[in-house]
Amino acid sequence: MERKKFTYVGREVSISTDFDNGALARVEEEKTNIFDLWPYEDEEYRDGRIYLRSVTGTGWDIANFCFHFRLEGCKGKEIEFRFHIKEREKEGDVSIVYANPDFPVYSYDGNHWMRMENKSLSQESLIEGGQTISVRQTYTKETAYIAYQYPYSNSHLESFVQRALKSPFCRVETAGESTEGRPIKQISITDYDVPIKEKKVVWFIGLQHPAELGAGWGLEGIIDYLLSGSPVAKKARESFIFNVIPIVNVDSVAEGRGRIHSSGRNLNREWERPDPVPEIRTIKRRLDEWKAEGNPIDIFIDFHGFSSRDGRWHLALLPEDAYIGKQKTEYNRLVENIKERIPTAASGPDPSFGYAAGAACRRYKALSMSIDGWVYPWLTEEGKTPDLSTYYELGKTVCSLEEIRSCGAEFVKALVKFLEES
Repeated sequence: MERKKFTYVGREVSISTDFDNGALARVEEEKTNIFDLWPYEDEEYRDGRIYLRSVTGTGWDIANFCFHFRLEGCKGKEIEFRFHIKEREKEGDVSIVYANPDFPVYSYDGNHWMRMENKSLSQESLIEGGQTISVRQTYTKETAYIAYQYPYSNSHLESFVQRALKSPFCRVETAGESTEGRPIKQISITDYDVPIKEKKVVWFIGLQHPAELGAGWGLEGIIDYLLSGSPVAKKARESFIFNVIPIVNVDSVAEGRGRIHSSGRNLNREWERPDPVPEIRTIKRRLDEWKAEGNPIDIFIDFHGFSSRDGRWHLALLPEDAYIGKQKTEYNRLVENIKERIPTAASGPDPSFGYAAGAACRRYKALSMSIDGWVYPWLTEEGKTPDLSTYYELGKTVCSLEEIRSCGAEFVKALVKFLEES
């Protein structure tokens, strides 16, 4: 379902999604400054989840919960938002809000985000079978942004790129265009005075699923650290070429569609299809051209946004038979170095046919994996399947952007140590 941008003019304040990454289904104002909000309409739910049609068989893929809007004219006003959402219907399924049970967060500048303290949960809702999260906040500035998680938008990436380009170690190109004609940015970082033949080549991609926002912030942390004056960062620039595509699904980021692409297809199932969507086709062409020029692709990592495993980074590894001989030894050592730098990292085998990581292994012979970063600590009772009530009671801590970004530095250190041990 297409999400339209709109501006709702209330009695004293207005609510708008008419900006990069803005998204919300519907707004109503019952009383002055008391708003009922629908992040999704009833027909967008399936078994209490947000879904998009899968390209594999006749199934469905989960499309994570997401919203982002701008509030105007709010200075000095106490405003109540009542978010009407449908909780999962399938017994044993994960809650739709598992990416952030502490939603929403708010910001005055779109960059620095804070949690809202005054919240309540009700089993009554204007959506059939739904529940309601109510939040009240008094704002100190005229404009505020409200979001499900810390948004990572195309406009934010553009601002970040302009800062990064001040470094002599950073170059930015357009890797290709999206389905709707938006540019897909590629950021390259290395010491350009060191010949390429003396380096390992790493490709990172992120935000195939734009609701998984931790991927953007984690990759930004990696880039920031690589451009720093740290001796480890200097070593990394001398030893590696980092080619980073922070936002693959640029259209869905712009339109706030969460994981949902305009085609209804899941971008991380497209990598081994004969007719992939333009985003994947153009990135594969970019990788093919890189290889055709005689350059290696030594490591390929697909970053996603959060983990449902105890607040950890989760490493989705390829099966043991994906690599043999020396390359298998290298792969295992790379994994162990990552786990050493990020002690809470978990891992497990994933055949990932059609996924970016699996395709990079089979097509480019790269050491490949997927990584989920985290946005909040996963808090629940042992042995109990979490539901919205459990999350609301226990999920009071959202990790700061500084914590998410700082994992990027640890990740770079893991790669440098991996190289030193080779």
